[in-house]
Amino acid sequence: MKKVAFITGAGGYIGGETAVTLAKQGIRIAVCDINPETIEKTVKRIEEIGGEAKGYVFDVTDSKDVDRVVDEIVKDFGRLDIMVHIAGGSARIAGPDAKYVSLVEQEDYVIDKVLKVNLYGAFWASRAAARVMIKQGEGGKIINFSSAVGINGLAGCVDYAASKGGVISLTKALAKELGPYKINVNSVAPGVVQRPGEDTDTKRTLETNLLGEKCLASDIANLVEFLVSDKSRFITGQTYVCDGGRTLSMKGTD
Repeated sequence: MKKVAFITGAGGYIGGETAVTLAKQGIRIAVCDINPETIEKTVKRIEEIGGEAKGYVFDVTDSKDVDRVVDEIVKDFGRLDIMVHIAGGSARIAGPDAKYVSLVEQEDYVIDKVLKVNLYGAFWASRAAARVMIKQGEGGKIINFSSAVGINGLAGCVDYAASKGGVISLTKALAKELGPYKINVNSVAPGVVQRPGEDTDTKRTLETNLLGEKCLASDIANLVEFLVSDKSRFITGQTYVCDGGRTLSMKGTD
């Protein structure tokens, strides 16, 4: 039976690329996001390559909504084998007026939003997926997205750094809880990933790593592909950094 993957933020740049990459391996994809239009685009991309996908609109910060969507996924696909929590972001996800400022200047609503999407979202998605995987009794793969900033920190992004650092601790602890059920729990920590339409010669994309290269969404998706495959069967509780060496010095960001 083909495996089923529940991917949050699958309408986004990295999430969409990850969904398509996994679909190429024959995995059936539950494309989950808060934006119906971006969901539709990712589903279409998967269908165009002959893959199987279905879109689900939900709010990852709402635990009941996450539980609802996972129940729907199991009902539609018959099972759940993989969960990848990619939905997230820094201050900008809190709204057009949100700013990147020091903690002493930051407003409550920005901190609240960043923590809810990045960290609480990882809790809710992991819990809902784990409940299904335990019941199935066939193991599974849980992957939550952290960040290079969650490892080294970054001034002006204390909220984001804390939320992503929390994901790393969540990964370690949950791996211990779910190991007896043969469920692998790991984390992915990207560095600076080139955004769609971004100039490839900008300081942001080329000078924030030690290789002087640009990181594409496909680089991150390839790492996820490995972690959900049988090749990673004996890996759990780990955070995999894909940042061109950025966390060695946080080059170009201090």
